[in-house]
Order: sequence, then structure tokens, then C-alpha cells
Amino acid sequence: MPRFLPLLLIACSASPSRPAAKPVATDADPEGPHRAAVAAQVKPYLDGEIVSGLVIGLYAAGKLEIYGFGKGPGGGAPDGRTLFEIGSITKVFTGVLLADAVQRKEVELDTPVAELLPAGVTVPTADKVAITLRHLALHGSGLPRLPPRIAPTAANPYAKYTEEELYRDLVSTELEAPPGQRIIYSNFGAGLLGFALGRKIGPGYMKALETRVIKPLGLTDTFFVVPPEAAKRRAIGTDVDLQPVPLWTWTDALAGAGGLTSSVRDQLKLIEAELDAAAGGKSTLRGALRFTQEEQLEETPSDNAGLGWMIDTKGRYHHNGGTSGARSFIAFDPKSRHGVVVLASTGSSLVDRLGGIMLDLLAKTAKPPGPLASPAQLTAYAGTYDLAGTRLQIVLANHRLYLEGPGEPRHRMVPVTDVAFWIEALQSVAFFHKEGDAIKHVVFQIGDRQLVAPRVP
Repeated sequence: MPRFLPLLLIACSASPSRPAAKPVATDADPEGPHRAAVAAQVKPYLDGEIVSGLVIGLYAAGKLEIYGFGKGPGGGAPDGRTLFEIGSITKVFTGVLLADAVQRKEVELDTPVAELLPAGVTVPTADKVAITLRHLALHGSGLPRLPPRIAPTAANPYAKYTEEELYRDLVSTELEAPPGQRIIYSNFGAGLLGFALGRKIGPGYMKALETRVIKPLGLTDTFFVVPPEAAKRRAIGTDVDLQPVPLWTWTDALAGAGGLTSSVRDQLKLIEAELDAAAGGKSTLRGALRFTQEEQLEETPSDNAGLGWMIDTKGRYHHNGGTSGARSFIAFDPKSRHGVVVLASTGSSLVDRLGGIMLDLLAKTAKPPGPLASPAQLTAYAGTYDLAGTRLQIVLANHRLYLEGPGEPRHRMVPVTDVAFWIEALQSVAFFHKEGDAIKHVVFQIGDRQLVAPRVP
């Protein structure tokens, strides 16, 4: 970890077979009613070199709109069938698989996960409370974010993680909280949920999900392993500096946490099915989909959660996902019957922000985007700053700002406005403040905390 990084991070405590569903239209109107408004909101993401390429899908009043921007496979703009890693949106699918298994009476939400694992595999407990499938689905198991044997900085971190390693990590892991006491977002837990369901349903998570969820919903562009004939449609993933990065590969052990690749077209099919289920329709898997939408948390003052879904205070369902080279966002509102999909080929969490803007756009409450920093402003921001005795360098290179600590690699500062920059690695926003014509200091904001770094003359 960079030496200056703790100074910033310390500021936050951060069945019978079913017929396939009738697919939605394969082609959306390329000149839909929201095209100009969407393009205006996307423009800063392209001008600021925030993403290399992205596709946006909108669902409103039963109509689809799909718009591609930037660079896609082959050099042209991506489209509704371009394939992106969707990361943690896979958890939505895992939630549907769980709901389906519960409705088939194969498991219960309160089934201890240990009952679905081989005899002799020890699952950690705390205060004599066992981890259940409900705990895993709601990130309430107490398991840490990642298993001990996963190196989060690896280029392809999940590729060689085996069933045996999963069992060993369960034996050696100490829970961060008793099950059911705290929400601790956990890929470990979500992956374990998928793996355990795959063992129960057979013959494994990936195959079970394909048979029970992907095919019945008519999703033809959603894969764990992309077939050769579809590989030419895969987006080339890039990091926040827009440099190519490897695609991720998964095993059954943790694929339930983030292993799927999909297209905007397929994710719009999912949204249509979810909205139909919410309205009491007769779509395929409607019972399981409706079950995943039920609020599972009691007396929560803020966001709630379903089985795989986050539910905001307005009753909108959403989830995001990220890999090193992709970012994804999906949401739907049962009240307005609006839905949004944003899939990008850059691993920037600013894509989530764009997804929220798209929801506002459909609700006619979106504000126009503001200006980004000019070349002259970027030049003015470059310099030396003092953060609690540590000298930080803000460097301008190739029209982009970077943050450097002594002896450490630099982190890109991605423009959000003309004075605000997002630092992905630190999950921090940096705000530049002027006094007269000179830059006085930069403020790093993480959550509700602020750290001020004065400029060094």
C-alpha cells in the first residue's frame, strides 16, 4: 500500500424445465427520443477520457433505446450486442437462482450453508450463530470481502481459485462480525452462495445458472465462458488510464460473485422481466424474480436490499459491477417502469454516477453536465502539496493529472468538474481551491471526512 494512502483511507471506516422467454426486440431505435440528452451526458466522459467506450440502454414505456459511444471491438462504436464483463451484477443472477431454489423447496433462506457443503468442511461461526443462505445473499455473513488466498491486485485474481482453496479459506477465516449483525459487502460470501447452490442443484453453479436462469430468460449474450463465435464482440477492457488490461476468468468456486459477461441487449431483457414480475405479470421466472425484489432488511434508515438487489429509498432496484477493465450499472423503477443499463469498457466507478444520471434523465430531473477543467486549469493545478507532512506531487502528463506520493506509483485524477477530480484507487474526490488567482490547497474527501493539503510555494 502506498505510504500516503493510509493518510487518506484512515479518514473513512469504509425443477421441471421452463420454456424460454419471448425476447425483446433485438434492435432498438437508433434515433430514440433521448438520444441527444444521453449524448450530452456522455460527452464529458469521452472528452475527459474517463471511459474508452460504453453502451447505454434505456427502457421506458415498453420501448427500448440503445446507444453506443467511444471505441468498441474493431475500432467502431460499441452497440447493444457488444460483450462486457458485468462483474458484481452477477450477484443479481445468483439471487434469482437462490429464489428459484427456495420456491422449488430445495433450500430455505435460513438453511445453514454448511449443510450444502461436503462433510468435514468447517464453516466459520460467531456467537454460535451459523451462516445461512440469507446471510450470504444479503452480505450479512460476517465473511471478509475476499478470501485470504485471493490477491486483489493480481491481473486475473480469480482465475485459479479452486474448490479446495475455498474449503481451506473457510476453515482459516475468522468472521468480522457475527452472522446477521452487520452488512459487510463480500465477494467471498456471494461466491460461496453460488458455489453451495451449484452443489445442491447440480452439476455446479455455472451450469445451474445457465439452465435455470439464463436460458429461461432468453439471454443469448450472457456467458461465463464466451464462445469463439462471440469473442469478436468482446470489448477490450481498459484501466482508469485507458490502458488495456486482461480479461478476468473464473472457476465455479467464486463465479457467483462476478463471473458473467453480457450485453446491454440482454440486460434490458432482464429489466423487462423484472418490471413484468413487479407488476404481477406472467413472464418466465416471475415468481423467483418477484421474490428477489422483496425487502429483506428490517428497520433500515437508508437503502434496503433484496436477494441480489440494492433498493434505494425511492424504491428503485440497482446493482453495479466492476473488474479491472470494465464497469457496469443496472437499475429499474417499478413505479415509473423505467430501466437503465450502462456497460463500459473501463474500470471506473464514475460509470455508476452516469447510471444514476440516466435514471434522472428518464424521470426528467437530470441536470445538464457542467464543464471540465481547461488545459490552463490543469496546468495551474500541477504542483507540490503537503498532506500531514507528506509531500504529494500532482503532475500533468499527456493532458491528464496524476497524484504521486514519495517513491510510490502515481494515480490518475479523473476530471468530474472543472475543480473536482476522482481518484479511483483511493475512492476519493480531490477539490482544488483558489485564493485570488493562485491555487491555495487541495481537499481530499472520502465519505464525510475531508483532508486538506496546502500547496507548497
